[in-house]
Amino acid sequence: MKKRFSIIITAYNIEEYIQRSIKSVKEQTFQDYEIVVVNDCSKDETKKKVEEIGGVKLINHEENKGAGGARNSALDVAEGEYIIFLDGDDYLHDSNVLEKLDKVIGNQNPDVVYMGFQFGGDRDELIIPTPENCTKSIKAAKDPYPNVWSKCWNRVFIEKNHFRFCEKRYYEDVLFLYRGVMRSESFLIAPFPVHTYISGRTNSITTTLNFKNIYDTIANLEEMTEMKKTEPTEELDYIMKREINMCKKRLEKIIK
Repeated sequence: MKKRFSIIITAYNIEEYIQRSIKSVKEQTFQDYEIVVVNDCSKDETKKKVEEIGGVKLINHEENKGAGGARNSALDVAEGEYIIFLDGDDYLHDSNVLEKLDKVIGNQNPDVVYMGFQFGGDRDELIIPTPENCTKSIKAAKDPYPNVWSKCWNRVFIEKNHFRFCEKRYYEDVLFLYRGVMRSESFLIAPFPVHTYISGRTNSITTTLNFKNIYDTIANLEEMTEMKKTEPTEELDYIMKREINMCKKRLEKIIK
C-alpha cells in the first residue's frame, strides 16, 4: 500500500553514522512511511550496518553514481506521497517530526513543504522557515542554506515534471532545487526542525575541495546557460552569479 512518506537515505562510507540515521526514522511515533537506503558502492561496512538494522528497501549500486545518482535510484522505486531526503550522516530531529509534518500537510496537496532544521557538528544554529523567507525568489535563488533535504517534496509533482538529479557530480542538487521551487504552484511551511544536519564532518562532500568541484560547478553553469535561452529569470541570473563567485573562492582555496 502507498505510504505517506518515503524517506530516502543516501549512504557512502558512513558505517559510523548510518544506523543512527535509520533509527531516527524507525523511532518515529508516526509509522506510515517507507525507508529507501541506497548504498553507493561503499568500501567500508556501510552495507553490513544497514542489513543488520533491517526494515528498509536497500539498493546496492554496482557503480558509484554520487549522491545524485543514489537519489535517482531511490526515486525510481519510492512509493510515498511525499519524499524526504536524508543524508546518511544526518538524522531526524526527534521522534515526533513525521507526525507533526503529517498534520501540517493534512488533506492539502502542496507541491513542496519548507521545513526547519538544526545544525549540529561544528556549529549550533536553528533554521526555521517563515512566510518572509519562503518566497519563491528566496527559496529558488537567495536562500543562504540552499538544499533539497529541508524540503518535503510531493512525489507526483516530481514525477509529473520529470525531475532528477545530476549524477556523478558535486552540487548535484542545485538545478533540482531551482527547478523544483520555480515550478511549484503551492507550498506549506513546517515551522520546526525536521532534520539535524551534521556540519563539518571530515571527508564529507561539503568539506572536500579539489578540481572536480570546479569542473562540476562549470557543468552546472553550462546547463544554466542553456536554461536561460528558454527560461530567462532573475533567479537564474542570481544563481549563476553566485555559482561563479563560489567557483572563484573554491579555486583560490585549492591553490592555497
